[in-house]
Amino acid sequence: MQVFKLFLKIMKKNIFLFVLYIGIFSLISVFLIKGQDTAEYKESRIATYILVEEESMESIAWVEFLEKQVQVVDLKKGISVEDALFWDDIDLYLFLPKDFYERILQGEEGIVMKASPDSLEAMSVISLLTSYINTIRETIRLGICEKDTAISYVAERFEEEDSISIELTSKKSTGMLRGMFDMAVYVVCALILVIVGLVSFEIRTTDINRRLRISSYSTGKRNLVFGICYAVFSIFFVGIITCLGMALFPDQITSRIGLYIMNMILFAITMVFMALFLSSLFKSDMAYSCISNVIPLVSAFLCGCFIGQELLPDATKAVGHIFPNFYIVEANRYIQTAKEFHFLNYLGIVWPCFLFILLFIGGSILITNHMARSEN
Repeated sequence: MQVFKLFLKIMKKNIFLFVLYIGIFSLISVFLIKGQDTAEYKESRIATYILVEEESMESIAWVEFLEKQVQVVDLKKGISVEDALFWDDIDLYLFLPKDFYERILQGEEGIVMKASPDSLEAMSVISLLTSYINTIRETIRLGICEKDTAISYVAERFEEEDSISIELTSKKSTGMLRGMFDMAVYVVCALILVIVGLVSFEIRTTDINRRLRISSYSTGKRNLVFGICYAVFSIFFVGIITCLGMALFPDQITSRIGLYIMNMILFAITMVFMALFLSSLFKSDMAYSCISNVIPLVSAFLCGCFIGQELLPDATKAVGHIFPNFYIVEANRYIQTAKEFHFLNYLGIVWPCFLFILLFIGGSILITNHMARSEN
């Protein structure tokens, strides 16, 4: 009870840090994730300059089709087509010779197309036009319509395909919930490293250490009670994060939220042992404070807490494997995307965390024993 009261007293003394991290986590969740609900995507059409050598029924029908696919613009006065493409004034240039339709029906190019070298959208339009031309040829070859009406007939078919609406019934995305737990990896890592460090260095002060030595508790029992306190605190903090996530994203809640909680508890316990190991390495609380602030931020970027792991470069992910955070974030992705959750597959992802725990425990014991022998 004496050790437990001491832990609560130290926690109460540093309650501001606890509230601060909860506040930071809440703000990050609201601004970086909640905003995805109201994201708007607007269709944009590429700037295209169309030059018609001679106006005809075919050229008029062709331009009418193009105007529905691109944004037709004119060149600035005195600027050539090549310069306009180079300076991105236009993305695509189309030239229709007077006999373009006859050339198309004979299997020739027919239309001159030039695209801006850095415009993927222009290449997409060229692909569409190529498909349009091939469809016209096949329509005439198969006798579906005459060559005089083939352009308008195929244009109508393409418009019908664009207007088809297919309703899909699928499982609702839980990306926001997963994003919240990914960011929680950073917050849990940072807070536990700070709290464990504060308690560890506070206990080392002369007065407290002297008082604990004359108590009936042995060092082993004392460390066990502190370990239980750290574990309870970690689980309590994960519970607060979960409640906060449920309040922010009530529509995202699924039956798998229990799996996210389990994953976060494993990570929190791993962080407790990591914090104990790191605190045993340093005699200066200032040096430990620097490390406990740097590690969470660096690991967050390397392990995909803020940006999905699928978007990270391979070299970044390779370095990220040295942190337990990486495997927890990867497990969050598995929990969200797996059609059926299999516990063995989950263990196949997070098993390095158990190895980290053993390494941290062994390292802490070795360093503590070494320091004890040095003092004696």
